[in-house]
Amino acid sequence: MTSRRTFLAALGAPVLAAWASSDAWAAWPDSPIRLIIPFPGGTQEAQARLVAKTLGKYIGQPIVVEAHPGAGGNIGAAYVAKARGDGYTMLLGVSTFFETNPLIYKDIGYKLSDLTPVSLLSEQPFLLVARPGLPVANVRELVDYARRNPGKVTVATAGPGSPLDLANREFMSRTGVQMTPVPYKGGGEDTLAVMSGFTDLEFGGIPNVVGNIKAGKLHALGVTGSKRLANLPDVPTIAEAGVPGYEFSVWSCVSVPVATPPDIVARLNAALVKTMADPEVQTGFAQINLIPVSSTSEAVAQRIATESAAWRSIFQKSGMTPM
Repeated sequence: MTSRRTFLAALGAPVLAAWASSDAWAAWPDSPIRLIIPFPGGTQEAQARLVAKTLGKYIGQPIVVEAHPGAGGNIGAAYVAKARGDGYTMLLGVSTFFETNPLIYKDIGYKLSDLTPVSLLSEQPFLLVARPGLPVANVRELVDYARRNPGKVTVATAGPGSPLDLANREFMSRTGVQMTPVPYKGGGEDTLAVMSGFTDLEFGGIPNVVGNIKAGKLHALGVTGSKRLANLPDVPTIAEAGVPGYEFSVWSCVSVPVATPPDIVARLNAALVKTMADPEVQTGFAQINLIPVSSTSEAVAQRIATESAAWRSIFQKSGMTPM
């Protein structure tokens, strides 16, 4: 028997549009839904699988996690941007896709207008850490030291435009100091470089640095997010420690192709709000150092617009040009 989705595809665009504006999608979903992840492995995939398991329960269909990696996430984002807007393909995207990739790459392979955000999923702050021998005890001392030694303080990053690099750019923009980024391939090389004394600082991923902080191999100066961490309650936020207004987190959200009918977007949003409030998801996110959140579609779009403008200003001041 011809499936409902195949039948709709055969109708053609004009008739499909008419169906989409009516209650023709009332049976959605009647088959599994794909959740595309551009970053397989690590925190992003762990997050995707936690969300997929619980969202499937609220949607009533399995959510299949499917990786499309490459080009800083652009390949996966472009794949979803060009997919059919039938409610069966979703993107787990991070803030860099929408805010900084268009400033870093000359061609990202898609237009932001090709995607409709559905809801936020998480916030991921970082930790500013220093090698133990660096002669600073806190953020204020770091700022003073960097001002006395312009360009001499080195910061390990995962390359231009990476979250670690962006956290550093925001810090330099807020404080007016100049520090020298040193790119590494990631995978823990950046953290090892700080512990070994090859670089002075890192805005490090929490899972990579927490154990080393507790072992005395790294010195924690501040949390990049808006709140202190439950497992490091004595480490202040960078804003608390002397840089008013500083806040940096990588956030994630679910998006769908722009042609997806509004009623499906609304139903997905309602299911995601339930998912992010689910105790199993909340516990799972805590274990991978993510803060679970949810929002309206409109709130995500507004956040993208506001933060994109801020990053454009930072990039222009730093002289960074698209690759």
